[in-house]
This record gives sequence, C-alpha cells and structure tokens, in this order.
Amino acid sequence: MKRRLETLIVLLVAVASLAVASSAGATVVTIGNTEKPEAAGSNALPIQFVNVSPGAAGGVFNSPVDGTIIRWRVEGFEGPWRLRVMTPNGGPSFNGGAASATETVPDGAVHTYPTALPIRAGQTIGIESTGPAWVAATVSIGATYALIAPPIQEGSTGSGTLYENLSFTYSADVLPPPAVSAISAASGSALGGTAVSISGANFAEVKGVSFGGTPAASFTVADEGRIDAVAPASATVASVPVTVTTVSGSASSAQPFAYEGCVVPRLAGRKLKGAKKSIRKRDCLVGKVRKRKGVTAKTGRVVKQRPKPGKVLPPGTRVNVKLG
Repeated sequence: MKRRLETLIVLLVAVASLAVASSAGATVVTIGNTEKPEAAGSNALPIQFVNVSPGAAGGVFNSPVDGTIIRWRVEGFEGPWRLRVMTPNGGPSFNGGAASATETVPDGAVHTYPTALPIRAGQTIGIESTGPAWVAATVSIGATYALIAPPIQEGSTGSGTLYENLSFTYSADVLPPPAVSAISAASGSALGGTAVSISGANFAEVKGVSFGGTPAASFTVADEGRIDAVAPASATVASVPVTVTTVSGSASSAQPFAYEGCVVPRLAGRKLKGAKKSIRKRDCLVGKVRKRKGVTAKTGRVVKQRPKPGKVLPPGTRVNVKLG
C-alpha cells in the first residue's frame, strides 16, 4: 500500500491550493479539501484517508462549530466510499465516529450525497473505502494526510501513517444548530392565523416550527435569518415559546408568543354587576342584557348566556346575557 501511494505521488505533476467554501456570514460551514484532483491510483483493500493539515494553501479541516453534516462530496473517487467523523488525537491517531451510508461513487466530476452526521467543534472527517476503489489526490505543499488501513470504525481508536505534500478531495457541509433572536408579532388571536416573523440564524434544513408544541399552520423559510410563520389555533389563552427545529437541533424564542382571546366565563346564577366584571376580566365585552318581566338589574340573576361558557373566541367578543 505504501509503494502504491508513493507511485501516486510521483504521478502528480502540479501544485494546487486548498480552498474551503465558507463565506462570511454563511450558515453552512464547509470543511475539507475542495481542490480539483490531479492524478489517481487504486487500492484493493478497505482503506481510510484523513486530511490532517492543509499546509501553505490554508483552509479548514477541523469543524469550527458544533452541528450536523448535512451533505458530503467527493471528486476523483470511484467505488464504494463513505464519510466518517473522526476525533484527532494528535499526529496520525484518531477516534472513529459515526459514518454515512456507503455510496457507489462513479468516476468523473464532483458527486454530492446527503447525510445527517452529528459533529462537534474540533472534530474532522475521513473518507474510507469498503472495498476495491480508485482515488485521486492533489499536491499541496506542506499538507499532511494520514493513511489508515484497516479503517478505524466507530467507537475505536487507531493510528495510521502520515504523508506530506498531498491531500484528498472530499469535503462536508456542517450546519450549526438554529438560534431564535426575536419574533414579531408577539401576540395574536387564540383562533390562530396571526402572521409571525421569526428572526435568528442557521435557518437551513428547517424541519418544523411550533407554537407551544403545536405545529405552525404554515411556515416559509425566507432566508437563513428569517422564517415567516402563521400561528396555529390555541385551545387556551396563554403565552407560549416559538420553536424552530432543523436537522441540527431546536431553539426557542426567549420572548413568548401571547395568545389573546375572549374565554367566555360561566355566568349562570350571577348578578349583573358580577357578571359584567367577569366578562371584562376574560377580555370579552358586555353585549345585550335582557330581563324577564318584573326582573330588575339589581335583583335579577343570569339564567341564559350566549356564547356558551368555555369557548375561546376573538378578543372583544360580546357576551349577551338574560336575567331572570
């Protein structure tokens, strides 16, 4: 295997730089080597490559954030390959983490595959074959990679051999957990339907938006910093958190969303003065007051009401009563 890789190095004829696609302010952080490979070699047994240092070309190999790998890509690879999260122990030593599904990578251009692999800040990624495969690499002065055979599996620790001035073209996109900074509007009818703009960060691969655990009536991801949602109906008048869930986790607003409504009180048997006080306390308005013959506002008690008690209606709903 060492001789085969030394032959590969001889085949490489140009020096390429490392570039990591991680623009300022972008939600997704790309780690790994994205340079075009220059020459190829084969291996007959399962093998693992881990880019350790980008060298003079610069770039990022270790994840700078906690998050989830949402996709990975390779170029110049052919055969059965998969990506694995690795924890560096120094030099060529690593702890193996979870791996993606094995993909049958065809020869040719860049190939991208979805996945959902948790990764912590400081961890890196390795690429490994599960059988005979081809791999291409590029010369990068000062770069270092580790060759490990057999591959380090999840939960295991192992070491390989370090080689210089060479790196392999594979990379991954890491999505940090979401963050919710503000909501507007901050209140709305308990019947639902209020448009709410959610501000924050890392709104990519959004799986759901909820109000107090109830899924939003609908939501649209405007961009990585804003979601436009429609509040669902609520059976109670209460203040609830607004939660955004992505493949990388969930985050809730510090400011709650306040459901407003007229919660119709039970008025049967109450005098008019007490009934009016109870109606207003529940964010309702006093509606029509009817009286049976011979009954006065001072002597009568509520014998009928509309709407019925217990209903949650829009704020300001009028409650009509009849005294008897």
